[in-house]
Amino acid sequence: AFSSSPSSQRRCVVTMGAAATTSSSTRLSRRDVDGHRQVVFGTGRNHVEGSRLLLNSRHSAFQISEERLHEFLQAEVSFFAQKESSSLTLKKVIDSSTPDTAAALAVQELPIRFAQRILQIEGLDGWRSSPELVEVHSLYSRSFKDLRLVELDVENLGPFTDVVQSLKGRMKGVIPALATAMRNLQSAEDYGEQHINNWLDTFLLSRIGTEMLTSQYIACTSSIKDSPKGRRGGIVDHACDPAIICDRAAKHVRKLCKSHYNMEQELEIIIETGASCEISGQGRVRFPYVPQYLFYILVELLKNSARATVESSGGDQSQIRARPIVVTVGADPSQVAIRVHDSAGGIPFSVADRVWSYMYSTANQSTGGTGFSQQGTPLAGFGVGLPLSRLYARYLGGSLHLLSLPGIGTRAYLYLKRLESEAREEVPSHIGHSVQPEPPL
Repeated sequence: AFSSSPSSQRRCVVTMGAAATTSSSTRLSRRDVDGHRQVVFGTGRNHVEGSRLLLNSRHSAFQISEERLHEFLQAEVSFFAQKESSSLTLKKVIDSSTPDTAAALAVQELPIRFAQRILQIEGLDGWRSSPELVEVHSLYSRSFKDLRLVELDVENLGPFTDVVQSLKGRMKGVIPALATAMRNLQSAEDYGEQHINNWLDTFLLSRIGTEMLTSQYIACTSSIKDSPKGRRGGIVDHACDPAIICDRAAKHVRKLCKSHYNMEQELEIIIETGASCEISGQGRVRFPYVPQYLFYILVELLKNSARATVESSGGDQSQIRARPIVVTVGADPSQVAIRVHDSAGGIPFSVADRVWSYMYSTANQSTGGTGFSQQGTPLAGFGVGLPLSRLYARYLGGSLHLLSLPGIGTRAYLYLKRLESEAREEVPSHIGHSVQPEPPL
């Protein structure tokens, strides 16, 4: 049991068992007073499930040890992990375009998602033998703790902003750590490749959601002074032009390719649209979307096509020029479609079923393909760029498919929801649920 000292003027008693959990309305925050750690419970309702909480005032403070705090947070993790994450629509994100509404959405969703990922790691046999998984577990536990110990005050969002910025920074190394950990566990624990792929799909799809929530909040706080007057803040572009994003991605990949392969001329990447073959013009396709995510996906697709084009041509400049990569953008009222078409020889049937696996990479190490694949975007490296790109497409209800003709070339088809009310994120319903894998090629 946790209790304040007998001399306290405010009575606060918390009795917790092994399975004790607190209600979501209980707010746990921390502050240092005269060098002593204090934990503050603020409640909207004096209700606790599986434990007992008595308060004579809205806030009561008392000192507890780090060990007791750890026990309490473990109980909170168990409680929040059993809650259902809300499946957010792009419209919901757009509506949360002010600092206070974005903060409220983050406070509602982030503890649930972090708690579920903590227990997902703990449910994996042998996770404690993996330094990388132990580190990721620690990162998520620390982020959950920070979120539960900060008090959201719409009149002063500074402390909450500091917490969000800190957890975003510490999470940057999660993807490479997970990729390394799962490769090691595959050999050490004899995990099947499909089991690993399903586990990573579930974990990383949730991670995209937490990344969007935190990025939306940070963008909203920054937009107060940086955005044009009258424009709502956030990471969603209400009139995202996919052809322009394709052009930016193409320029980025041309530069990477020329630098990495020491090419005299840039690789030819042609952008076509249903309305015009020019980047400027009327009748453009526009739709609400997160430009950053579309850019990530397109860079990864173009990198794969560029690497295959250069390697299949043996570096012969005339052959490279004869094999341009063509990106075509089309749309109807409900969806946007983007096709990336190369003539680089396609994907052999013998490996076609594995191109979406996190445990497989198409990069040719002898030609420097691995180094090239590890450049360009946060999705790059460790052979996870292509499966992660598909997750980014799936996240808001879209899809990504490959159609390969061995000996000829490969076409990638990206489909995205055009209506903000239909662009709904895919989230695991609870910690024991894995997202369903898409069928192979």
